[in-house]
Amino acid sequence: MKKKRIIIGAVSSMLVLTVSAGIWYLNQPCLIYHDFNFEYGKPISITKEDLFTQEDLKRIKDFKIDLSDIKNEKDKEYPEVGNYECKVTYSKWFIPHTSSIQIQVEDTTKPKFSKFSDVVEIPLGSDQNYDFSSYFLAEDLSETSIQYKTEEVDFLNPGDYRMMIIASDTYGNSIEKECIVRVQYEKETSSQNKSAENEEDQSVVSSDPYYVQGIMVVNKKHGLPANYAPQENAEAGAKIRQLIADMQSQGYAISSSYSGYRSYSYQSSLYNNYVNSYGQAQADRFSARPGYSEHQTGLAFDLKHSNGTLIETTPEVNWIAAHAHEYGFIVRYPSGKESVTGYMPEPWHLRYVGDQASAIYASGLTLEEYLGISGGGY
Repeated sequence: MKKKRIIIGAVSSMLVLTVSAGIWYLNQPCLIYHDFNFEYGKPISITKEDLFTQEDLKRIKDFKIDLSDIKNEKDKEYPEVGNYECKVTYSKWFIPHTSSIQIQVEDTTKPKFSKFSDVVEIPLGSDQNYDFSSYFLAEDLSETSIQYKTEEVDFLNPGDYRMMIIASDTYGNSIEKECIVRVQYEKETSSQNKSAENEEDQSVVSSDPYYVQGIMVVNKKHGLPANYAPQENAEAGAKIRQLIADMQSQGYAISSSYSGYRSYSYQSSLYNNYVNSYGQAQADRFSARPGYSEHQTGLAFDLKHSNGTLIETTPEVNWIAAHAHEYGFIVRYPSGKESVTGYMPEPWHLRYVGDQASAIYASGLTLEEYLGISGGGY
């Protein structure tokens, strides 16, 4: 019987010790977080307050994190991108404890453009190897590269074209932004202009632009001087690009590129080529003589189908006819009005007249008829 009591006492003691040890173990401090993420470019800072509860903080001593395995960028106070395992040591009641945490340093920040040109003018005849680097700069903590998406740029035809600029860093972060590439003839010196003017077969218009009710009028009766070279009108350019974007968002087959501003010398070359191919009488029906082109105003635009041809398809033509005025444009050469405008129908040719567009559209008249001015032939 005595032996039995001894055994029971021993078992009870062992049970008490086991329970006490379990309680002691459960009361030991433990890490509440094991994984930490830091953005590239920032120093690593982890304190014991980040790892333990407020209750555990009262009981731990000799806390230390070993960050010696973390490699900093050269001459920088922040680490390289990567994954690091770091040892954490601390003690309670003089009993040492060791654990580990995982630290991930990653770059999720996109580069920024420190220099960006919204409009880039390049000479006609350039190609996809044209150096755009002087117009764009990107900055980032890691190395950056810039791509120029020139698929929509027609380097052989004057006009404004959209180009996407993509800046990327070493870790795959990128930013995209769109600009306009303006393909045009190289600007001539005054002596070159004078020489070109002397060689012109057509008479040079020497008067100032002709205005009626605040609208510049250019037709076969009213021309522009050879030295009139305003480039694309900024307001008109913004509106035509908005019109194109809205058509594209609605599923219409319209290209982002268009034919806009043309210089006097370019129109001269274009017109003479048509005359050589079709004869002057026929060329005069669809091409303006130099000094008589609306494109020289910087306010006229020829829209293109997504296949690159001038817009003539019914859905697109109908939408343009019905909505162009909402953007400040009129269809300048409508069907059935050749005797008034002097040109065959051009549903793709829009002229910016601003706030007066809706009134002209509502009248159903051509610009000549609306303003009460002469039109027709030369």
